[in-house]
Order: sequence, then structure tokens, then C-alpha cells
Amino acid sequence: MAIRLSDWIRQRRLIAGIVLSLAILDHTRLFFHYWNTQPVDLAHPDLALFFTRFSAYFFAPAAFLLTGIDLYIKGLQRSKAQNARLWIRNGIVLILVELLINNFLYTFDPYYRTIGLYIIGIMGLSMVLLAILQYLPPAWLACIALLIIASHDYLNHITATGHSVKAVAWYILHQQQYILLRDHLYTINYTVLPWTALLCLAYALGRYVYHTPQETLRKTAINMAVLLCLAFFILRMTNLYGDKTPWAKQDTWSATLISFFNVTKYPASLDYLCITLGPLSLLFALTLKPLSGLPFRFFSVLGNRPLMVYLVSTFIIHLSAMFAVTLQGLPWSAMVITPSSYKPGHALYGYGHSLASVYGIWLLVLLVQYGLCRLAAAGPGLRQQRRKASSTAAEITAL
Repeated sequence: MAIRLSDWIRQRRLIAGIVLSLAILDHTRLFFHYWNTQPVDLAHPDLALFFTRFSAYFFAPAAFLLTGIDLYIKGLQRSKAQNARLWIRNGIVLILVELLINNFLYTFDPYYRTIGLYIIGIMGLSMVLLAILQYLPPAWLACIALLIIASHDYLNHITATGHSVKAVAWYILHQQQYILLRDHLYTINYTVLPWTALLCLAYALGRYVYHTPQETLRKTAINMAVLLCLAFFILRMTNLYGDKTPWAKQDTWSATLISFFNVTKYPASLDYLCITLGPLSLLFALTLKPLSGLPFRFFSVLGNRPLMVYLVSTFIIHLSAMFAVTLQGLPWSAMVITPSSYKPGHALYGYGHSLASVYGIWLLVLLVQYGLCRLAAAGPGLRQQRRKASSTAAEITAL
């Protein structure tokens, strides 16, 4: 064994905490910046806004990469059949969390008029599929996953319409889609092909991570970072393949820069995966050895319970935004998100704060979430101390 489980858990927590903080930043932007402002506006380019959104692009690939490696390393303690049962159960739980909890936290709508398939749901679905695909030889699984990641952009020209069973199946498989049925909006952003393939690839890589000496693993991760970033720039500059949204020279350098980095996340394009997995590989290399300092401890605490932090932070941000709209003279109910919230003329189009304010609120949310994580971590220890104190008191009373 080249890596100890405790070392992997330390590294996973740190990386998860870093990328999770970026996702929380984007959620803060979503609820506190000027309502429904598009980060990509080539006529009025805003680099700060664009790269605030772009920074959150690293979260989903990191989540699937870490989860896949984690499933392999921890799965060594069980048989494949036991893993299959556990992953199917956990996958179904994640899908239910997506549909029932995460969707509500984004909308606060008790009637669930807006339902989406986002990262938690597609993670659950991918885990269910991995429970079956794990029986393939690791080399086969890695090759199939790489083939899908490299070639799925060829399917971009195949589009479905409507809401038939066949069309919805294709949406879930590969095509981002918004389905409006009367007063209900159904959103499919994260699709099966690229994300399940990435989870399978990460699972196959788990074998290499687990058995490779640390220094060799560090060099490999750095080489992969260079290759992936180089592949991105070659693909992007040529505009031949890799993304359905080609870049083009604009009237200003800032608009051109935005156009160049405006890669497609829904569905995750090859360009998108290269430019996110490249820097993430470098981060993986840098965190192989323990890092000391307050920032690293801070992020490690956040990354200890990533699902809880993701959900609770969304609740805190949305609840705070509900209070914030009242300070601008709007009813709190305006922050109950429904399909009509995105229509011009809705009350929220008069609401919003500067990007600088968004960053300030984000830092406050991180501090609150850090405190909650520390309390959650201290909970078992406090309960154990109380039990010992009660036992000691009982013994003294008996005397």
C-alpha cells in the first residue's frame, strides 16, 4: 500500500473544502447579485463576474474525481457485491436528497414548481451505474470512460424536443433541457454521459492512486495537469472539436477572454473537463503532503462534511436573501423561486447587490459554516464527556 487511508482522507477533505468554498461563492452570487444577471455578456463584458462564476466550474469535476477515488479505496474493505448494494442504496438516497431537499433549498417553494436534476442527483445516478460497471476489468472501465469523455461531444448535433419518455431519457443522457409544463419547470443540467464516465474513470484511477508511491504519484499528477491544460488550449484555439460554443475574437480584449474561456458545462464538454481537471490535478499533487497553516485547517473542516455543508450553506444563503429583499422594499415571498421568477417584470428584477457585497456575504457564510462544522465535529465528544460526567456523578452519589 503506497497511501494510508488517513492520508487520503486528509487530502480529500482539504481539496473538497477548497472547491466547496468556490461553489458557495457562486450560490451567494446567484441569490445576492443583481437578479438573473448572466455572467457571459460579450456586449458588456465583466471579467470579475465571469470568473466568479467560472471559479465554481471546478467543484463538480472535483466532487466526481474525489468520490470515484474514495469509492475504490474504501471499497477494498468490502466485496464487490457488498459495494454494489451500498452504492445503489447511497445513490438512491442522493437522488431523493436532490429531489426533496436540495430542490426545496434552492426555491423555498412548498409546491415544488421548479424541480431540477443537479449535481447531487447525477452523482446518485452515477453511483448506481458504477455499482454495475465496477465488475468490468479496471483497464476496460478506464478505456470506456476515456472514450466517452473524449467523444461524447460528437453527439451535440443530436437534439430532442418535447417531453416524451424517449426525449426525457435523451435529456438525462446528454442534453441540457428546460421543460415547462403549465406552471411547473423541470430542469436537466447535469447529464449521465460525461459525469458517469468521469466517476468511472476516477474509480479506475483509484487503483493507481492507492498503489503508487507518493513521489511518483506527485510527478504523474503534475504531468497530467500540464497535458490537460495543453490539450485545452490546443482544442480551444483551433475550434475544431471539444465544445459546442466556439470562441471568437471580440471588439475588446476582455470580451475576447470571456469568449475563449466560456466553455460549456451543461453538458460537460471536453474543453470544460480539460480546463478544470488540469488545475485540479495540480492541486492534487500539491496536497499529497500535509500542509500546515490556518487556511488549510479551515478548508479541511469544511471538507469534512461536504454534503452537509453544501445543503446547509444553500439554506443559509437563501434564507439570508429572503431577509435582504425586505431591506430593498420587496416582500419576503419574492424570494420563493417559481418559474415566474425568471420572467421579465418579476419583482426580483429590481433586487440585487454589487459583486463586492457578494464577496463580503460569501466570507460571512463561510465563517458561519465553519463554526457549524466545528460544532458538529465536537458533538460526539461532548456527548461522550456528558456520559462520563453522569457516570462519575452516579458513582459519587452511590458512595
